[in-house]
Amino acid sequence: MSNPAPLFIVLYFVLVFNGLGLVMSKVHIVYMGERQHDDPKIITDSHHDILATVVGSKEAASECMVYSYKHGFSGFAAKLTEDQAQKLAEFPGVVRVIPNSLHRLQTTRSWDFLGLSSHSPSNVLHNSSMGDGVIIGVLDTGIWPESKAFSDVGLEPIPSRWKGVCESGDQFNAKSHCNRKIIGARWFIDGLLADYGKPLNASEDEEFLSPRDANGHGTHTASTAAGSIVQNVSYQGLGLGNVRGGAPRARLAIYKVCWNILHGQCASADILKAFDEAIHDGVDVLSLSIGSSIPLFSDVDERDGIATGSFHAVARGITVVCGAGNDGPSEQTVQNTAPWILTVAASTMDRAFPTPIVLGNNRTVVGRALYSGQEVGFTGLVYPEATGLDPNAAGVCQSLSLNVTKVAGKVVLCFTSVTRRIAIISAASVVQEAGGIGLIVAKNPSDVFSPCADNFPCVEVDYEVGTQILFYIRSSRSPLVKLSPSRTLIGKPLLAKVAFFSSRGPNSLAPAVLKPDIVAPGVNILAATSPLNPLSDNGYAMFSGTSMATPHVSGIVALIKALHPNWSPAAIKSALVATAWRNGPSGFPTYAEGSPQKLANPFDFGGGIVNPNKAADPGLVYDMGTADYIHYLCAMEYNSSIISKLTGQPMTCPGRKPSILDVNLPSITIPNLKNSVTLTRTVTNVGASKSIYRAIVEPPFGVKVSVRPSVLVFNATTKKVSFRVTISTTHQMNTGQHNDPELITKSHHDMLASVVGSKEAAADLMVYSYKHCFSGFAAKLTESQAQKIAELPGVVRIIPNQFHSLQTTRSWDYLDLSSYSPTNLLQDTNLGDGIIIGLLDTGIWPESKIFNDEGLGPIPTRWKGHCESGQLFNGTMDCNRKLIGAKYFIDGFLSENQQPFNTSDSPDYMSPRDVVGHGTHTSTIAAGSFVANASYKGLALGTVRGGAPRARIAMYKVCWNVPAGQCSSADILKAFDEAIHDGVDVLSLSLGSEIPLFPEVEDRNGISFGSFHAVARGIPVVCGASNAGPSAQTVDNTAPWILTVAATTIDRSFPTPITLGNNITILGQSLFIGKEIGFTGLVYPEVPGLLPTVPGVCESLSLNYTSVDGKVVLCFTTVAGVGAMTSAVTAVRAAGGVGVIVARNPSDALGPCNNDFPCIVVDYELGTQMLFYIRSTRSPIVKISPPRTLVGKPVSTKVAYFSSRGPSSISPAILKPDIAAPGVSILAASSPSDPFTDGGFALHSGTSMATPIVSGIVALLKVLHPDWSPAALRSAMVTTAWKTDPFGEAIFAEGSPRKLADPFDYGGGLVNPNKAAEPGLVYDMGTDDYIHYLCAVSYNDSSISHLVGQATMCPHTKPSILDVNLPSITIPNLRKSITLTRTVTNVGPLNSIYRAITENPFGIDVAVRPNVLIFNCTTQMNSFMVTVSTTHKVNSGYYFGSLTWTDGKHNVTSPISVRTQIIESYTDDN
Repeated sequence: MSNPAPLFIVLYFVLVFNGLGLVMSKVHIVYMGERQHDDPKIITDSHHDILATVVGSKEAASECMVYSYKHGFSGFAAKLTEDQAQKLAEFPGVVRVIPNSLHRLQTTRSWDFLGLSSHSPSNVLHNSSMGDGVIIGVLDTGIWPESKAFSDVGLEPIPSRWKGVCESGDQFNAKSHCNRKIIGARWFIDGLLADYGKPLNASEDEEFLSPRDANGHGTHTASTAAGSIVQNVSYQGLGLGNVRGGAPRARLAIYKVCWNILHGQCASADILKAFDEAIHDGVDVLSLSIGSSIPLFSDVDERDGIATGSFHAVARGITVVCGAGNDGPSEQTVQNTAPWILTVAASTMDRAFPTPIVLGNNRTVVGRALYSGQEVGFTGLVYPEATGLDPNAAGVCQSLSLNVTKVAGKVVLCFTSVTRRIAIISAASVVQEAGGIGLIVAKNPSDVFSPCADNFPCVEVDYEVGTQILFYIRSSRSPLVKLSPSRTLIGKPLLAKVAFFSSRGPNSLAPAVLKPDIVAPGVNILAATSPLNPLSDNGYAMFSGTSMATPHVSGIVALIKALHPNWSPAAIKSALVATAWRNGPSGFPTYAEGSPQKLANPFDFGGGIVNPNKAADPGLVYDMGTADYIHYLCAMEYNSSIISKLTGQPMTCPGRKPSILDVNLPSITIPNLKNSVTLTRTVTNVGASKSIYRAIVEPPFGVKVSVRPSVLVFNATTKKVSFRVTISTTHQMNTGQHNDPELITKSHHDMLASVVGSKEAAADLMVYSYKHCFSGFAAKLTESQAQKIAELPGVVRIIPNQFHSLQTTRSWDYLDLSSYSPTNLLQDTNLGDGIIIGLLDTGIWPESKIFNDEGLGPIPTRWKGHCESGQLFNGTMDCNRKLIGAKYFIDGFLSENQQPFNTSDSPDYMSPRDVVGHGTHTSTIAAGSFVANASYKGLALGTVRGGAPRARIAMYKVCWNVPAGQCSSADILKAFDEAIHDGVDVLSLSLGSEIPLFPEVEDRNGISFGSFHAVARGIPVVCGASNAGPSAQTVDNTAPWILTVAATTIDRSFPTPITLGNNITILGQSLFIGKEIGFTGLVYPEVPGLLPTVPGVCESLSLNYTSVDGKVVLCFTTVAGVGAMTSAVTAVRAAGGVGVIVARNPSDALGPCNNDFPCIVVDYELGTQMLFYIRSTRSPIVKISPPRTLVGKPVSTKVAYFSSRGPSSISPAILKPDIAAPGVSILAASSPSDPFTDGGFALHSGTSMATPIVSGIVALLKVLHPDWSPAALRSAMVTTAWKTDPFGEAIFAEGSPRKLADPFDYGGGLVNPNKAAEPGLVYDMGTDDYIHYLCAVSYNDSSISHLVGQATMCPHTKPSILDVNLPSITIPNLRKSITLTRTVTNVGPLNSIYRAITENPFGIDVAVRPNVLIFNCTTQMNSFMVTVSTTHKVNSGYYFGSLTWTDGKHNVTSPISVRTQIIESYTDDN
């Protein structure tokens, strides 16, 4: 095995003054790789022993020793001669001996990270004289002029062209506070005060009526853009180095427009005035770390003072740089979207603040914090746990309950699913108040972290590390912990990522204009601030936001302006965008933080990470001027008078609307490609006069791109060349279109009339005009007429009409298990006849038609179960040959339940009867009989059935209708016990728990514990992955013996036409089944003043100033759940409104509103289009039509937003989920008590619905292969799953933002039942393999014996978890290389030869030995080895690939997921 890679970069240097006897000795670092022991004392003793063998004695060794490295890695630093160093280098176990070196103090990193080190003589920083002569205007909260960052030492006189002034005011003296660095300072407040309604109270609002900065934000941004060099700066010792701005010799002009009122406000009137003055004063660059919120104002609306003001600045050659906003990671949240603005997203950089957490078992994990206090020596470590059914409730950070936990003098661990800081602030306050001395917060990774108040130790870890700490607490009588102060770690072990908070595209105003443009460091940026800021340390602070990224780019723009003073703002933007790093400066791909994390794309970071040195010499630029921006405004259909007002000169848009795709941007974004489109671009040569450029295209998936001409030639006379790009799609998926339906219908009639002879004949023959979702018509035609129409331009094809039988309600047909097909798995297994599916759920409603037993034979003789009578349930009458078992288990629940049971608000039955409907729904999906003509209020009409409609059902009611819905582990275990005894063949559990998870060997994890025993007896157990998505590390039911199911959509949707008064039709989504709402008023609640859009927020809708009686209301929300919609419906209905349109970030959770109130969902882009219509119309009106059921190829498949994601927080080397199946808007039977039932059927969503889909498929496979083990069945499904949807289109994963699905979203992929029936090879496992796993994850022998039910001892050498014989390979902590073993069993043709094909993850090499497997009558099993090695030198995210064994007919594909971890057990966002 190769030596492990180093764990830490050495950041500190040691000055050694040697005595005369040690003149030739120098400090060397002896690096020994990973620790070989957990006891640091033993490690240190071994270091002294090794050193003593070289220097002669232990006493000499002690004198020579400088450091012993014993926590993060093994090694030591010692004073050695070269001869002694050489001897040590030859010792076994020594990786290398490194001479110590002196490191100069670095800058506080971001500029070095971007290649602008002040120590490098040949970068754009020095080539531009550090921006000398350039003037940067900053619109912000003012400036703290006394900061050393604004020293003017060494600067020349103020440029003579400068016309600006410094204005005196409250505690700001223009003469003494301005200098040759701060050459202008103004303040603008009249616009704010005019709407604020009262005078500014300086003491109450902590403000100065002057350019002085009380907040610190403006000081921070100004010093980041152009601060002078200040040495030895840190934040409480962290980030130590030289602080400076991007253009340290540029001058600053401060325009204070933001004030400490209402949590910080900047009035558009003041912003516009500041723009006006700045343009007059003569600034070269304007930097605005200011934004708004969704919904955005239009580019020509003066209420967006930034878009308006920046237009005028750009028209005069001034580049305007703005932040993208901090509303990420949701898509369509980017702000400052005008094409003339340079919009900046925020990234991390290669610096972190690891914080060692040493547990009492001497294990060190690494969290992250900005804690700079003293070490918290070993002290008690507690996790608040309550008694009863929900023991984890007390340990939720945002509602931490310490009533039964003594925390005085201890460190507290808590868990939270909240990404924002509020959970940490709340928990720290509670712990401090209770006398605790530290806090460890386990949370989903995000970039936003900052110090806790009073430097209280609060350390963040992810769920995986938090679960490791929790398992230690639960397994120790007196758990201890030591918290060390944070350290500063810089360099290659760290990967840059787009920050969690950074707002994302696409642009909700103009999706064809790519935003953001660029990304720059914006996380934990150290810069000057106001001493009044509570996070200030000696006038400096670490802040995060796109506010911090913006001045990075402003400083770079200043450098480029100094080099290229005649370049336009568009040319500068083009240079930055076209030369940006797509991969980070280290060469590794850039990730985007989100829920979950993904590889970054242009909607996260525009062109990429800004690359200043390349931008200085881009070769070509895509230039633009005012005429190009007018082209854009006309393409956006702003009227000519408004455009004239903006441009300041009369103009008229052309009669034919110009194409927005021809705006000369340095990017191409096509939001609505149908077949193909051609666009034009023009490039200007700014490089060598004689140049030849050739086009290289990397086309998007399923899209063809051609460039004409593909070679561009420049010379002394040809400096500009235009080219055309034709883009065509092969996709058959539809994302919606918005045209005038009347014009479409008219064109259909005209086309038909041209063939049949007259408009009258056309009207007589026309059957339908398809004008909303797609364009086309149905008409009565002869064959010759049909042929003539087929030849007309624009006609794709002519399709004869045909009759269709009623289909199932889609999910089974979608999975290719149609009951009408004679040759699929369904028919081959006689619809699952003879199989018994046990369900642990909320019971069953036996009267439902879905449980009829028509055509079923007698109950299998092996069945030992029975039906148990109880309240409103007669075991004899209510069971039949379909429902053959029904029991209920409540004793465990009643013994722990703290809530009233069977109340009027939460009724239930002391019997197997289902009041909730959940168990009835899941039973239907798994094994329901055929019921024709079922629907939900007319939607999804068809035949409902289960996956195995002739299988039998045994219901085990373990969940009860209390307000939170509870299922006791004791009851679950008893149900498992009974089900195993009764003789079920499959167990289906749509149940789960929440993070943090209990260990698999603990009884409180009733599902894991019970399922082990079921699987040991050959019963597959199918469980849901849970509904805590889309965050990473949220997957539940993670034991390797469980088959864990994620949820996807299917190719069905419910489009709802919304027709505006201007005849534009927009398609929303809803489950509203009522009468059409004819044209009626459409309103958006808006008020005058500083916060006009606040009343229109759905979850806090304020209708006091808006008459909504009889009208439809549009509102916007950033909340992903249904709470915002429910709140808005309540408010609108109470005010007499007749409908609600909710604009929100896309997600799959769609449900009807109470009482069938019309509530329709649209995304921000469509919502913004409606809002612009409302704002531009005196009497806006709208018509809402009922939704339709749309099925088939136009609708793409996605992993559902709510579906929980991997990696597993307990064992990240075990891929979870295993498989995905449809789980969104599934129609099935329910209880009549279900408020959303219609005729006994309901549409529900969740992994609860996906689970019985797979259970039904397992039942079919069990009929075909009764001897296959649960592991073999899982392997068959995982290795044959669809990686695309059934039509070959890519599967996306809904989230914040959306991304291509990977194994942590859907495991092996979308379940493919027919392929799973004949997989070729399977990766089989039995009890011994599961014991191997339990030993590998370090459960103790007694716990394993307790689970297994017999005495078990783990081997002395811990087995590798990577050798568990899974149908997947997941390596969460690869350093250099590792070899693992798998064994496959042939279940296909006896004589078979399989060959290995690998698709390597990025930067990973995969070698398989042997790469050919031969099977025959004597060889049915073969083992092989897989060696996986990394080329990464950084802590990377996960990269994905696959290993496929193929014999030409069968493709046995295992997903591969690999993360490189140079530093192990380290919480960063990878």
